[in-house]
Amino acid sequence: MGVENSIKAFGEVMMRLEAPDYLKLEQTRELKVLYSGTGVNILSALSRFGHATSLITKLPNNSIGDGATAYIRSLGISTSDILRGGDYIGMYFLERGFHVRSSKVTYSNRKESSFCTSNIAEYDLEKSLKQTSMIHFCGIILSISEQMRYNALYMAKKAKQLGIKVVFDFNYRPKLWKENKAQAKDCYESMLEYVDICFMTEKDARYILQMGDTEVADRNQQIENVIPSVSDRYQIPVIAGTIRENEKDGRNRIRGFLYHHGSLNYSQTYEYQTLERVGAGDAFSSSIMHGLSKNLSTEEMLEFATAACVLAHTTYGDSPVCSEAEIWAVVHNKEVEMER
Repeated sequence: MGVENSIKAFGEVMMRLEAPDYLKLEQTRELKVLYSGTGVNILSALSRFGHATSLITKLPNNSIGDGATAYIRSLGISTSDILRGGDYIGMYFLERGFHVRSSKVTYSNRKESSFCTSNIAEYDLEKSLKQTSMIHFCGIILSISEQMRYNALYMAKKAKQLGIKVVFDFNYRPKLWKENKAQAKDCYESMLEYVDICFMTEKDARYILQMGDTEVADRNQQIENVIPSVSDRYQIPVIAGTIRENEKDGRNRIRGFLYHHGSLNYSQTYEYQTLERVGAGDAFSSSIMHGLSKNLSTEEMLEFATAACVLAHTTYGDSPVCSEAEIWAVVHNKEVEMER
């Protein structure tokens, strides 16, 4: 494949351990195992869309690392940029919520993992960034440690110098920052210097960047006020995100928005029910990246991305698994009971 289809991500691979059948951890005696991470999810979708993809990360040099590598390869993602070393992988335990009980995620071993203790000098950036059109970073990486912030910023700066489009997802997690908004703001602003494509909401702009009017209650108006301002201040050509409405009866509605070529656009509103919430935002982000790389119109890529996000709520696991045809069928309202 050509350079235009070479997309990479720099990020952590985590072992997902899930309590089955909506059980709480204290009730279960078995766990389901998957491997996950924002970069894995993003590249999984892009691989299905026909792009050459590769994950830049570090995994432990043991059977756990072997298992994670095999899983990543099964998603169509190249493992040629994966370093091996150390003993640990970050883990998270998932308890699925039901009705009024929310899902719960508990992290373990994250800061001691092979990736989170890696040094930027270990990575062969000349090799890894060669023939790459886009590289994705997740905001969670900025919250882990000073070393990981340095790694991400160094790689983003290097990519920018090489003319690679830098893609950044805010993914702000208050727990990981221990509510230290001042430190988060400094780190996010440092990253935004290199960003070409950003995934965020007006809430990120308000809570982290301290932009926007707190008196404005209407979300559409808040988005229209703040997103163009973020683009202007940080010189980010493309900003996208989703607007969710959750109903008590289990039905949910979602719309996507996309600021592109100086214009703010919205998708149609989609209604859906949730089987799996984790990874749905990554389905949206990867589809916007796909649309940009294929030069889809603003309307086409926004509808495609929002429909991909909706479908990701209906499939098991973190990584998006739906094809382009399945996604376009949702866009065009092609509903069938069974394909034969």
